Amino acid sequence: MYIYNGEPYQKKEHIQLLHNEPAYVKQRYHSVVRAIYSNNNIIREKAAQELGISMRQFRRLIKRFKDKGIPDLRNKSTRPHNSPNKTPKQLEDLVVQVRKKTGFGSFHLAQLINISQINQGKIERVNPRTVSRILVRRGIIESEKRAKREWKRFEWGHPNRLIQTDLTKFNGIPILTMEDDFSRRGWALRLTNQKDTTVIRGMKKLLKIRYDNLLTDNGSQFSRKNKVIREYCQERINEKHIWTSIHHPQTMGKLSAFQKGLKRFLQHKLQSSRDIHEIDYHISVYVHWYNNGKYHSAIESYPEERYSGQRDIEWYNHLVTSLKLDEILAMKQ
Repeated sequence: MYIYNGEPYQKKEHIQLLHNEPAYVKQRYHSVVRAIYSNNNIIREKAAQELGISMRQFRRLIKRFKDKGIPDLRNKSTRPHNSPNKTPKQLEDLVVQVRKKTGFGSFHLAQLINISQINQGKIERVNPRTVSRILVRRGIIESEKRAKREWKRFEWGHPNRLIQTDLTKFNGIPILTMEDDFSRRGWALRLTNQKDTTVIRGMKKLLKIRYDNLLTDNGSQFSRKNKVIREYCQERINEKHIWTSIHHPQTMGKLSAFQKGLKRFLQHKLQSSRDIHEIDYHISVYVHWYNNGKYHSAIESYPEERYSGQRDIEWYNHLVTSLKLDEILAMKQ
């Protein structure tokens, strides 16, 4: 035994070998060496207490060191040698393929894949948490810890009671979006420009009925001083035009979520493209899926079903065909 800087070593070369080891390994090493060169049980019991382990565990640690040396003083992985419930590789590959084609989140990826599995008579299923883990494991998304914050939800009492309206842009191209506050039923339309007359024509095209209230921000197209929007409200609004509070974007949070999902989908499919025909096509694909196939946990329903009482039950086939997913997802017969 060698003493260096007041600590015992079994061999001189161990001094260098321990140099890059974690502190807990060094502590275990010195305790084990003292125990090996002492037959005093009191010293061994004190060493075990310092390490925070039982005497039985300490004896095992000594045996591991004698058998395999310093490396066996490190913590062993608790990972099982095999995983009988591991998701089959074929199913993992399918998750990745559908993600790359759609850009959808874990919940809706699981929904699409499970429907496809049912259509093929297969018994394997995936849940959203499994999908999320697969995407993290494959390096497609990064796992982030987000502080959860509870929001007090508020919604108007029935369809067409309040329609939220706002403009957004994709690759510099303006898109008009509207959403029914009660049902989350959404509409979207690419515009040629952001002039007030163009915006109003778009609103009339998207929603051809009268409704009770309109909620907008304070942009120039929706300004109190804008004659065009006033005339639109006289023609289409039963009650009033409501403006959001300045610097309080949460007022239109539902529509903002719709916009973010739409732009994320367009970005995934089109990247930097400004092809208006492709943009129009993929807007229609997303809006149809959003209204008929996207389940909203907040309302425990689908937007179109809550808005009109029924939805397109062929939404799955429509989405698979539109995005050319038929090579990897099975169609409903």
